[in-house]
Amino acid sequence: MTAPVVVLTPNLCGRDGISRLARLVAGTFAEVEVLALHEPRSVTQFGRAAVHSADGRPAAFVAASLRAAMSAGPRTTVIVTHLHLAPAALAFTARGASLTTILCGVEAWEPVTRLQRAALDRAARLIAISNFTRVGFRKANTHFDRRAVDVCHLGVERLPAADPADDGPPSALIVGRMSQDERYKGHDPLLEIWRDVVSAVPGASLRIVGDGDDRARLEQKAASLGLGDRVVFLGRLDDDLLQREYARCTAFVMPSRDEGFGFVFVEAMRAARACLGGRGAAAEIIRDGVTGVLVAPDDRAQLLEGIVRLLRDREATAAMGVSGRARFLDAFTEERFRDRFTALMPVAS
Repeated sequence: MTAPVVVLTPNLCGRDGISRLARLVAGTFAEVEVLALHEPRSVTQFGRAAVHSADGRPAAFVAASLRAAMSAGPRTTVIVTHLHLAPAALAFTARGASLTTILCGVEAWEPVTRLQRAALDRAARLIAISNFTRVGFRKANTHFDRRAVDVCHLGVERLPAADPADDGPPSALIVGRMSQDERYKGHDPLLEIWRDVVSAVPGASLRIVGDGDDRARLEQKAASLGLGDRVVFLGRLDDDLLQREYARCTAFVMPSRDEGFGFVFVEAMRAARACLGGRGAAAEIIRDGVTGVLVAPDDRAQLLEGIVRLLRDREATAAMGVSGRARFLDAFTEERFRDRFTALMPVAS
């Protein structure tokens, strides 16, 4: 029997943004069924959600969607967390189910396929995780210019704030995948300016959390720039160690060009750390001059000035962190996400 709410998602249990979004959505409902393309078959339950895992096999995912659709009807709500899976919801809409598709980032900034367009045309709701994503979607898909697209910012688990940063050498932290297809996150420009940062703020270090197929290139680049121990690659960290890095840093920096939202900014604010981000989706999270600094991602002079400002004036940066923590509590907790989401999804309970 299909639950009143069905979530179609690529992933559910991972640490990636889509998995986190899927967990936020699934956790909003009292009764929910999740169809997850890439989860292993061993995953059959997650919290209150019954999970049908396709083990990375598209044919199995489509078959599971068709089976679930057979029990669907006008009282069923289907939520798709990634645009590329929207066509799998067509079988549900044929049974009268209500479809909501969530637009997340880069995949929504390209022209949709015929099948994707057909699914979006039948969707009762389109929800973007940021206004930046909404604008990019409409720019690439003028067919939807007059279509309502709501914005629902995401949230993270409420945790205690970190202690004030110590008086040791100043450090900046970036957290993000180092992938060849995600070079927009800003690792390269950070490495390219870091010698100038150290000249302006002696002892300043850049700590890099994450892994991926581009890590080796970035490590080699740091070595060729003679950055030595001023740049530290920490690899992938578990949640506890990651929280320690947020607590350790003077400020969080990620001058990303194409972030759909930016969970990491919210995590840094949760820890009461000031943030530097690129103008884009980060501008919907960071209040320039209040909780951090916004820069044009491709302007190296602005980037250098912003980082030096945060690392040099420790007192002002700490005050930004306190303001960021207050903003997190006001706008970016899981509870605040669910408030926003339930306002858009009246079936939520």
